[in-house]
Amino acid sequence: MKVGDYYEIAKENTSQEILGAVQDTKETVQNFHAGGVPPANMKAINVAVGDGKLKLTFTEPDDTVIDSQLICTVKGCVVRMKEGSYPVDEKDGVLVVNNTEPGKYSTEALEITGLQNDTTYYLAFFPYSDQGLYNYNTANRREATPKAYILYGYKINKADSNPATRITYTEMAVGMTPAAMDFTNGKFNYGSWGDAWFITGNKPYMVKYDGTVDYELDANDYKKKANGTASDVANSSYGGNAMASFPLMWFKRWEDSQYEYCNICNIQLDETYTAYAHTRQDGTIMDVKYLAMFEGSYISSKMRSLSGQSVGVSQTAATEISYATANGSHWYTQSFSEWAMVADLLRLISRNDNSQAALGYGRGGASAAMNTGSLVAKGQFFGYSEAQSKTNAVKVFHIENFWGNVWNRIAGLMNLSGKIYTKEVPPYNTTGSGYTNTGLTPAGTSGGYINLTKMLAAGRVGYTASGSATTYAADGFWFNNSQSNYALVGGNWNNAALCGASCLNLNNAASNTNTNIGACHSYYSFTDNAPYLRYHMVEIRPIKEGASTSNLGTSFR
Repeated sequence: MKVGDYYEIAKENTSQEILGAVQDTKETVQNFHAGGVPPANMKAINVAVGDGKLKLTFTEPDDTVIDSQLICTVKGCVVRMKEGSYPVDEKDGVLVVNNTEPGKYSTEALEITGLQNDTTYYLAFFPYSDQGLYNYNTANRREATPKAYILYGYKINKADSNPATRITYTEMAVGMTPAAMDFTNGKFNYGSWGDAWFITGNKPYMVKYDGTVDYELDANDYKKKANGTASDVANSSYGGNAMASFPLMWFKRWEDSQYEYCNICNIQLDETYTAYAHTRQDGTIMDVKYLAMFEGSYISSKMRSLSGQSVGVSQTAATEISYATANGSHWYTQSFSEWAMVADLLRLISRNDNSQAALGYGRGGASAAMNTGSLVAKGQFFGYSEAQSKTNAVKVFHIENFWGNVWNRIAGLMNLSGKIYTKEVPPYNTTGSGYTNTGLTPAGTSGGYINLTKMLAAGRVGYTASGSATTYAADGFWFNNSQSNYALVGGNWNNAALCGASCLNLNNAASNTNTNIGACHSYYSFTDNAPYLRYHMVEIRPIKEGASTSNLGTSFR
């Protein structure tokens, strides 16, 4: 009887603990080699879903060198695919590719076509050495489900100064009814957007420090779990944070002389669509991103997202980052890409460039910051009109005070001596090293209202302040072109109509501290491919020279 046969018997008759031990034994035997060692784990694997297709990018491991001695030379990688379960070795399932040019598909996508939508496909990557030794580690597995695409879009008429008319729906958004806060009745009207995947997939959770979702909160009362029992949303002893989930979405942003364009899709339609807010440091893509539901509070030198806390302020950007990462290595202060994602979604569903008019004024007419959690029982979206209140919070996508109350300092967007620089994905820094010069120079009157914006691939930014509270983007813009400045967004408690989803401050150095400056954090589920190296003895199964690279409908781009 083979090891795999024992595993199948165990799967039917033993507990999960024993099953796990048998699985480990199976992998150990499979990787028990003579005459050398197998390669390490894959350096990167990314699988993008499409309409009836998958697109793979992957990077094989480096050669293994120990004490200046070459131990293993990587020859290639076999990729196999199955339905129902993962391929167990390089002969199991359907051959996708036998790549003998390591690194070929690091940036060049391998497309698998002719697949069934809503069917889950299981892929296993088996890097192998020049001696025919394979790595069978389960870390080199991925699953993906092709989906029919849903594509929403909008365009902004640059020449139209009216925030309520300058945005027009495109693609599948044409004919849809915009969402807006019903200020009179105190409830949010979703219009045609209630069933959109980024609305239904946006949920409030308590998330542990290690990134584990502990439980879902009651969407209309965070003091309760979804099951009705008491939650930890205000418990400072809880080992985690209150976080809002954002399912994977892909953006295409561009402009011409007349319009700014933004398309948002549930899948990556082509290479022009990016998911920067969901992109990890190693280039792989997260299925879900978690953003703090509350402004950051500082508890024992740790940034927390909890209700009923005073907002943490008066720290440098470096200290804010240290407080965010004190939650764990996968936490960081929020980024330009994350802020841009939420702002674009708000422009899409409201079809309005004045977020305050459509969704709520926010706390812009007060004299100090308010504590977190004033809207814990107000649902996914909530706000008050300017006439109703200038001192209450606003909430969008379960995020309290996305604008107003205190500035939110974000990574990935800087003004370096009069030029706007961006960085779309981590790692970030406070110096601008590795950032990209957009060519934009802040202009107009600092502290005025935005009238000119640029639709960058990573997000829309204002760069000229010569507008008003009722024209164009209708939000404030600050800048100082004589120094290096780290971005603040949203506005603070006394910025009045200058606050909003487009409000941007490029006037403050990363070292600046103020009672009106804070930060929020997010969770980045980084992948850690630890080196895979075992000295084993087993049958060597070399790749047959001239073997077919695929028997699927694959195309190469």
